[in-house]
Amino acid sequence: MFAPMLRYIACLAVTTAVAQSAQWYEEMKIGPAWSNTFEDQFQGAKRVAAIKGILIDLGEDHRVLFDTETLRLVTAYEGNFNWAGTPWTGDHGPLISLKNETPVFSTAALPGWADAAGGFEDKREIPGFGNLKHAMFKGYFRHGTKIVLNYEVNGADILETVSHDGTSITRSFKITKSAGDLILGVADEPGAFTATKDKAKSADGLGVTATGGVLLTADPKSPGRLLAKFPEGDGFYQIALGRGQEPKPAAAPDFKSLIAGGPPLYPEILETKGSVSGKKDAPYETDVATLPTDNPWKANLRFGGFDFLDEDSAALSSWNGDVWVVRGLKGDWSALKWQRIASGLFETLGLKVVNGVIYVSGRDQITQLIDLNGDGETDHFKVFNRDVLVSSNFHEFAFDLQTDKSGNFYFAKASPVRGGGRGFDQILPHHGTVLKISPDGKKSEVVVTGLRAPGGMGIGPNGEITTGENEGTWQPCCKINYSPGKEPVFFGTEPARQLLTDAPYTEPLCYLPMSVDNSGGSQMWVPEGAKFGVPAGSMLHLSYGQSTVYQVLAVPRANGGVQGGVVKLPIALQSSAMRARFHQDGSLYLLGFRGWQTNAATECAFQRIRHNAEVMVPVPEKLEYTDKGIRLKFPSKLDAELAEDISSYGAERWNYVRSAQYGSGEFSIDKPDEAAEKAAVDRESKDHRVHDTVEIKSAKLLPDGQTVELELDGMKPAMTLKVTYDLENTATEVLKGELYATIYGK
Repeated sequence: MFAPMLRYIACLAVTTAVAQSAQWYEEMKIGPAWSNTFEDQFQGAKRVAAIKGILIDLGEDHRVLFDTETLRLVTAYEGNFNWAGTPWTGDHGPLISLKNETPVFSTAALPGWADAAGGFEDKREIPGFGNLKHAMFKGYFRHGTKIVLNYEVNGADILETVSHDGTSITRSFKITKSAGDLILGVADEPGAFTATKDKAKSADGLGVTATGGVLLTADPKSPGRLLAKFPEGDGFYQIALGRGQEPKPAAAPDFKSLIAGGPPLYPEILETKGSVSGKKDAPYETDVATLPTDNPWKANLRFGGFDFLDEDSAALSSWNGDVWVVRGLKGDWSALKWQRIASGLFETLGLKVVNGVIYVSGRDQITQLIDLNGDGETDHFKVFNRDVLVSSNFHEFAFDLQTDKSGNFYFAKASPVRGGGRGFDQILPHHGTVLKISPDGKKSEVVVTGLRAPGGMGIGPNGEITTGENEGTWQPCCKINYSPGKEPVFFGTEPARQLLTDAPYTEPLCYLPMSVDNSGGSQMWVPEGAKFGVPAGSMLHLSYGQSTVYQVLAVPRANGGVQGGVVKLPIALQSSAMRARFHQDGSLYLLGFRGWQTNAATECAFQRIRHNAEVMVPVPEKLEYTDKGIRLKFPSKLDAELAEDISSYGAERWNYVRSAQYGSGEFSIDKPDEAAEKAAVDRESKDHRVHDTVEIKSAKLLPDGQTVELELDGMKPAMTLKVTYDLENTATEVLKGELYATIYGK
């Protein structure tokens, strides 16, 4: 189940004063711009104000909300907001709501700017969702606490900044490349507007003043809607809005300096001392990079994405929208230096560094983080790709960010699970998919469909696409999905089939019982020369729920796919296993946090896993299927007597039922219970647990001294085959563990 659990450490906040009993999220200084989904009041009715919104803090308790899909300034108001949302309060469903009951102004849910024909109709393929055809958000610049929005309308490039001077809200625009008049929807009021060229006033007392040749007019089709016409050509313009008196535009901003990089928000560099393992008798040592949890901004550090900037530093992104850089990885970890370089992003659970540029994946878009003045902080939050369609559902996590050899980007998108985990809200075209983004960010395509809650993904050395998956509707248990990467594939969640209406269900590489993995993370491959204790090219799978790293033993299939199983690597982790990447020194860096169900020991950890070359990793390194059973190859020569003793092994198997129910029971293969399996289609069956004990008929040690061939009593397809082993090698070292495998046949 993918359900948030409130096990957060007490730290984080906003820029307002808080009571002594404040929650952690009320104390975290998010910064002047916060991307999220917001709800507000519009003319007395509650609404989703912006699915992809940016709430901008103007100071003096004034805020404006900008919708990055419709390019409209949704509202300006004095006041705060009500906390909600899964990464903050843990709520399943409620949205962060603005306290804008008496706004300075608000706008209706229409495109903010007219199209080339002068119309404001929502012509998107799915009205209410996605980018406009005639206008596109390009990102924003930050100069200290000042935010400059950047977007394009009908081919014209627009910079906009909003300010509050105590009496008025001023929108300042710099427009270039305008080949025709541009029309802006300024405000929507219950009463009609009267307008005379550069001044307007509504019946309810909203005053508007424009400069630079902007023409204000009441919309002839809707007199309560005020329009502003900007003349053709380049220019600087301002629109001031206020109630109770005639608004006056603020001093003109210097756009040139505002987009050139400004003073840092987070100048302090924080230092921590890492904990380096000295446990030389274990196969793996785990070092822990102590996090700067005691930071001036009370920022909650639940990191969900990372990559290396170079051999000495890494960038990490958090679920709460932060990005930090840590330096000092190459040394002895006695002085790790941490810098907060960005904040206010939208649930950033994926990060990738390409040619020195940091890309982060959030629910709303992939963003490039650009430092314009060399102080380390992000000054330009540049859109790389924002094609992904999202709704306001709480469960629409965007997981991971990976690239292939050609430079394409990939991330996995969850389906909109309803509160409680069963069923789905409205399915949009990108729900439950893996999206592939071209290296220049200009093109996106769906390459995987049918996901529920993937948790993470991987891109293999030959273009393989893998994801984790979580038990739930249409998913009988957790599993490792696998595609050779040659064509779109369907991974089983029927409501998220998308366009693959006739595609067969692509069975996973391996089904994983809940005791093995109750919430999957990312996958990665051991690179050549890593010396990680398992063969180069081996695939690893992370279990977020079980805080475990598994080695995947893949068995090729004749159809180009794979089947196989997993064995647990003896790695001790301080938190969950969510993301991992290999460092160039051959060590594996891994991070994870607590946010939904996991047995993680701590809230968050960033760790380095090193293999002790002198100590054997006591797990099989190869799996094969035969007509009569399986072969397991171990990393060292085995004691022949134990290897050929059938009492050294145990085996059992079972199947699941894939249906619209939440998860599945476990059903006998040797003695099928057809009535129970049929009933599992109509009602939940997780209490049904019937396994078949499988006799080990013989065990043979092959001439290499490392491979054991087991003959099973009836080798047959099984969604789960569990094999236990308790062996020793010729040096009397113990090799004891469990294999969980899936068998389809040839």
